Amino acid sequence: MKPHVVPSIRPLFILAASTLVLAAQDKPAAAPERLKTVVVKGTAIGGEVTAVSPTLILSNTVLERLPQSNIGDVLSELPGVVSSYFGPNSGRPVVRGLDGDRLKITQNGVGSLDASSASPDHAVSVDPLALREAQVLRGPAALLYSTSILGGVINLVDARIPDRRLGQTQSVMGRVGSVDGLRSAGILAEGSVGSFSYHVDGFDKSTDDLRTPVGRIADTSADNRGAGLGVSYLTSNGYVGLSYSGLDSTYGVAEQDIRIGLRQRRWDLAGKSEVAGSVVRSLSYRVGAADYAHTEFEAGVAGSTFANDGWDGRLDLELVKFGSVEGVVGVQASRFDFSVVGDEAFLPDTRNAAMATFGSFVQNLAADQRLRYGFRVEHAQVDASAWTHAGALGVNPAADSASFTPASFAFAWAKDLNPSWTSTVNLTRTERAPNFQELYADGPHVATDVYEVGDRALGKEQGFGLEWELAKVRGPVSGNFSVYYNRFSSFIAMQRNGYGPDLTASGGPDYSNGGADELARYDFVSVPADFFGSEVKVNFQFVDTPVSKVGLECYGDFVRASNRDTSEALPRISPGRVGAALHGLESGWSWRLDATYHFAQNHTAPDETRTAGYTMVGASLARPFKFAQLDGQFTLRVINLLDQEARNATSFIKDVLPMPGRGIEAGLRLNF
Repeated sequence: MKPHVVPSIRPLFILAASTLVLAAQDKPAAAPERLKTVVVKGTAIGGEVTAVSPTLILSNTVLERLPQSNIGDVLSELPGVVSSYFGPNSGRPVVRGLDGDRLKITQNGVGSLDASSASPDHAVSVDPLALREAQVLRGPAALLYSTSILGGVINLVDARIPDRRLGQTQSVMGRVGSVDGLRSAGILAEGSVGSFSYHVDGFDKSTDDLRTPVGRIADTSADNRGAGLGVSYLTSNGYVGLSYSGLDSTYGVAEQDIRIGLRQRRWDLAGKSEVAGSVVRSLSYRVGAADYAHTEFEAGVAGSTFANDGWDGRLDLELVKFGSVEGVVGVQASRFDFSVVGDEAFLPDTRNAAMATFGSFVQNLAADQRLRYGFRVEHAQVDASAWTHAGALGVNPAADSASFTPASFAFAWAKDLNPSWTSTVNLTRTERAPNFQELYADGPHVATDVYEVGDRALGKEQGFGLEWELAKVRGPVSGNFSVYYNRFSSFIAMQRNGYGPDLTASGGPDYSNGGADELARYDFVSVPADFFGSEVKVNFQFVDTPVSKVGLECYGDFVRASNRDTSEALPRISPGRVGAALHGLESGWSWRLDATYHFAQNHTAPDETRTAGYTMVGASLARPFKFAQLDGQFTLRVINLLDQEARNATSFIKDVLPMPGRGIEAGLRLNF
């Protein structure tokens, strides 16, 4: 593999700082003028949202009060969402027991173009400090991005390409934490000059080894830095913009002397135009291209290098309303080359391409009834190179090509029972093409400590989902309750198959039972599987005035997943949790005190460790303020107040890495 040459991101930091200084000298501009947004009426719980129709949006203000270590931790406080937790630096969201390629993570609507789905120790190449918004989508709206939607889609928005005229804004942010020695700083500048809008940001974040109730965990520190620059040209009916961003990250994964050095450089092009047509109302497009590589170092010596070079692009057409129906249709295409080079390579080089067409529609059936439905059809192809190496079992030595055409459909019928209550029924039929790892793996995967073997004869993963939701959207008591059942006729899982091979005769290692490098062998197989669970979140608002608020939030979730043939549990499933939080606003101070009990997980897969139940208590405090020409916000957050020793049931390394201990984080943001 050719060496990856990645430019330094220091010039972006210098540009960000220079822009910050120059912008501070400008006169204040007029208030931001937002371009017309696309609105689709009717969601799972009523109301109006953008065409993306997210189930939930976490804004920048909310994100500032949440954990900042990794994307999984950011979203893990939402009902039904937990983190895969491979240490404080790497964690993907796990939604309703589904993760990896079953849970698509997009960056501004297109792929993140990294290696995070290939292994739990690979970080998502979007740092929380760069986020402006996080969207969680389910149901028909999620089909805009993926055919595998029983878990949903996570769309991360960084706003590096402005889509509107911006007022002059300059911000500096800082954050410190005790449990991992967090030290982070960031800057942001954005505004408009004539017909152009610009955005510049940069951040630097470092942590020490994580402190837990059982002591410090070595090799969990991290150094991250990133920056981005985006410029848009605004027209009377839309915009077109371009951005460039970079991320450098070096982090430990709780394995002795093992560190990962991650680099990504990314270009994004985006635009939108209103169209005075008889069929199409507006069109929007986005293309992202990235050069990604990370190297795993052992005692400072480079080992395996994972690389992902590719692009992902989409075109969305908002349709003119026809009768009671309105919606969006579009196409999406992507291609990426994935490779692993080094002594620990367990995959051949692959070229992965996909082409999809999709649609999402809303129809008002009556004044109190709405139907949302959508489809997505993809054609996916994986081309694997011929591959042999010392340590390979030899099941996948020859070049091979596999193609699939998954098709998914979803329907959501919502009925308003009265002005406050809405009931929704969701039906989903999904298919997913097996990925390159499930097809062609053949070797020891160090992160999971198993010998993985793919099966190039695997077919599409197929599932059916049924969900009922009851939501109350008005009044001093509000919230929602849902129950769901997801049934897979063919669920691709890892199944134990003895031990790895003995390759000493050919000069390789001995992975077999009793060998010096003994590893359990796991094969990717297709099994029937059932997932069922429920989620609830209810808020009781006791006081609600412009200057004073007090409320009590109660929440919980539960999921159970098993192999339908054997009744055995599927691995790394969250056992569920219940909790309550008292929150309020008084004299400008907003506060929250919460306690969550995580159930013990005794329904475990063979050879999987059970986890005990535990209680997490936390608190947060925030205060906006003004000082001279500055305004800003101060935040304070306390985690694991009782210093409980806790093990995350969804983690591959729960036996060696407990959750963080008692800690406090403080943040400050200044705008001028």
